[in-house]
Amino acid sequence: MKNFLAISSFLSFSPVLLSSQVLAGTITQNGNQLLNNPNVSFPTISPTLIGDTLRFSTANVFYETILRWDLFPANTLTDNSPTEIINITANLGRLRSTSSRLPEDWDPTIYLWDGTNIIGGILGDNLGGAFQRIEGTSDGTSNNLSLIGSLSDAGNGFPDIGESIDFNVEFELGQTETKVTLSGLGESLSYTTNNFDRTKSLSLLITRNHPYERYDINSITVTSNHVVPEPLTILGAGTAVAFGISFKRKVNQSKNKSNESSYFEIIRSSE
Repeated sequence: MKNFLAISSFLSFSPVLLSSQVLAGTITQNGNQLLNNPNVSFPTISPTLIGDTLRFSTANVFYETILRWDLFPANTLTDNSPTEIINITANLGRLRSTSSRLPEDWDPTIYLWDGTNIIGGILGDNLGGAFQRIEGTSDGTSNNLSLIGSLSDAGNGFPDIGESIDFNVEFELGQTETKVTLSGLGESLSYTTNNFDRTKSLSLLITRNHPYERYDINSITVTSNHVVPEPLTILGAGTAVAFGISFKRKVNQSKNKSNESSYFEIIRSSE
């Protein structure tokens, strides 16, 4: 019975271990879930939870990270791994800024971070909704921008104050270069870069452009085409453990029977 319980524990615990090590498939989390996710942190500011929404007030510095979500540990991908696609959609609420000169300024930014380099972009209020390519470096808290692209029309329907928008960024991590695609209002902006190391630990960063901007994060959806061992593989491992225990038990039983036979033969001989 103890062996059976041990196997059951192994089978139920292993998928949890795997799922906490690397993100695979699709996961959507609202603000409350993000707040309690051990892989999510808030490097510069503690958000306020309003219902299932995370609200971020103003800050003191430009380009600071307000949310970090660790997705892949280092060496999850190698130089020879096939192309990995990480797709991120953040549902963000637009709030009025505290700037008297630019009360409607709102420029959320999404990056993928390899521990040093950041790649991604902005979906901002300029031109009634525009994308902007951004690359640079980061320590996970503050971000230094080395490449800022020109404004590109994002389409129609940029949210008014109090409304929300889905900002989507897809990263195709190839062996020699990475393709980044920003989308959100019917239009998209794509570019390629080799300023990224996919073999390092990979994290999602959401940052603010100006310190007076305020944000609501309603939810984040992350999709990855990464493949981890299926439950069937884990079940097979558990079955192997069970078989080993069963085989050992049978061997011991056989030895016991053999010893019993020898014992009775000795008794008969003495009689």
